[in-house]
Amino acid sequence: MIILSTIEPELLTVKQRQEIESRLVNYNIPLQIFQMVAERCECTIDPHTRKDLPRGPKIAALLAGLNNRSIILLKQMFLDCDDSFSNFRFAVFLSSRYSPMSHKYVMGSKINGGRSKINHAVDICIYARQAEELVAIGIQNKDTDQRASTKSLQKFLSVVEDLRTAYPSMRGAYYASSYGYDIDWAKAGGRKKKDIDDKAIEIKLFEYKDKIYFESKSASSHLK
Repeated sequence: MIILSTIEPELLTVKQRQEIESRLVNYNIPLQIFQMVAERCECTIDPHTRKDLPRGPKIAALLAGLNNRSIILLKQMFLDCDDSFSNFRFAVFLSSRYSPMSHKYVMGSKINGGRSKINHAVDICIYARQAEELVAIGIQNKDTDQRASTKSLQKFLSVVEDLRTAYPSMRGAYYASSYGYDIDWAKAGGRKKKDIDDKAIEIKLFEYKDKIYFESKSASSHLK
C-alpha cells in the first residue's frame, strides 16, 4: 500500500502515480470535480478532454493530464477518504442523482434563507445550469466522531424549510452522516411532517461507511 499523506509532489514516482491512477479510474468523478482539483493545484485541464463528462477512458485521459499535486489531492479525497474532503465525495455521490452535464455544483456556500434572512452554511449547492436555480442541497453531520444527533437533524430540517421558502425550485435535500444516527424521531421528524411534506421535496438521509454512501432507510422512513 502506498502512503503519500506527507510526500512532496516532486517525489511522487512514476510507479506510484500509475498505481494511484489505476485505482482512481474506477471512480465516476465528474468533470467539474476534476476542474476544482486542478484549480486548487495550479493545473490546467486539456481542453480536448472537457467536452463532456469523463466516463471510462475519459477519466484516464483527465488523470494523465493532471500534475502530481492534483493526483495526490484526488488520492486524499477518494482513496484515503480524508475527512476534510468529505464534501467532494458527497458531491460525487449526488452527481448520480443530478447530472453535472445539466447541473453546477458549488461547495461550501452560504445562502440566504426565506423567512429568517439567515445565511445558512451549506456543504453542497446544486444549481440548474441553464436556469441557474437552486435545485438541491447536501449537508453533512457536523457532530465530529459522533452519530448524528436530534439537534443536528433538527437544524438540517430547519434549513431545508427556510431555504424552500426562498427557493421554490429546490426539489431535493440530502443529509449524510459518517457515524450513523442517534435520533429522537418524535422530536426530529415532527417539523418535517408539518412544514415540508406538502412541498414536494425529496429528503433522504445517508450514511458513509467503508467508502460507500448508502441510504439509511430506517432513518429516512421516519421523515415520511
